[in-house]
Amino acid sequence: MNKNILILVGGNKNPLKPFLVEGSKLGLNVIGASFTELSYLINSDSKSFCLKVGNKDLKYFNLIYIRLVGRRFEDASLVADYAHKNRIKLVDRLPLAKSLEMKLLFEAGLPVPKTVFSSLVSVSEDLSNILGFPFVIKSTTGKQGHGVWSPENMEELKRLASELKEKEDSGWRFISQEFIKAGVRIRVFVIGGKAKAGLVRPTKWWKRFCADKPEKSSFIKVPLKYALLAEKAAKALGIDVAGVDILQEDSTGKLYVLEVNSAPRWASIKKDTGLNVEKEILEYLSSLV
Repeated sequence: MNKNILILVGGNKNPLKPFLVEGSKLGLNVIGASFTELSYLINSDSKSFCLKVGNKDLKYFNLIYIRLVGRRFEDASLVADYAHKNRIKLVDRLPLAKSLEMKLLFEAGLPVPKTVFSSLVSVSEDLSNILGFPFVIKSTTGKQGHGVWSPENMEELKRLASELKEKEDSGWRFISQEFIKAGVRIRVFVIGGKAKAGLVRPTKWWKRFCADKPEKSSFIKVPLKYALLAEKAAKALGIDVAGVDILQEDSTGKLYVLEVNSAPRWASIKKDTGLNVEKEILEYLSSLV
């Protein structure tokens, strides 16, 4: 049986080249494409709807892996609908807003920082009472560490709320979280429900409570306490290929799930651990078809 796999990205296709190389080695028919290559035609003579990538009906593929959506949410939604109606396996799910992500993690019983989803402008004083200073504010659509702030007092909070008012008025939403005093962030890479490798990196605000900058490290065999938590977090959100960020509080050792990224970058994982990420992902995808 031929295994035809389509991998979609929101922009440049160059990052997909390693998938094509590894797919050939594994005997898979892997095609990489951009969402811009999607098309359909509807007219009165059509008997059925056909969504194509290039000149191929998506029904040609046994499985579609959405590697990166970017700003192509409309295209990704169209693919997801077509895949569902034509019983094409789809990996991964569309990105979740951080507000919904935290809710689902909490409902799954996973340890997460104390979190408030609200308007910054109207409840700034309440936020400081609930979370204390400092605390962390995140845009619910922020990417790769952007859209993150940490006021240390009421003056900073009021100034920040004023600066962000225009963004709130235009539709931005924010979550606010307690500040976890952790010198490092542990990123665990999960594929198909299994922790494969991990990185340890200094947190954004390590200088607030660490005399020296924490050292970077990595591991190909993930310590059990991190592996189990990361696997549970990815499962709770239904994400097959995930980068799970974990904080370990310095004073207590308590673990918190900070974030689950459904489109993680893995250049550092490959460089520091030697994990062949594309091969691992394709082997998992192949097992599904």
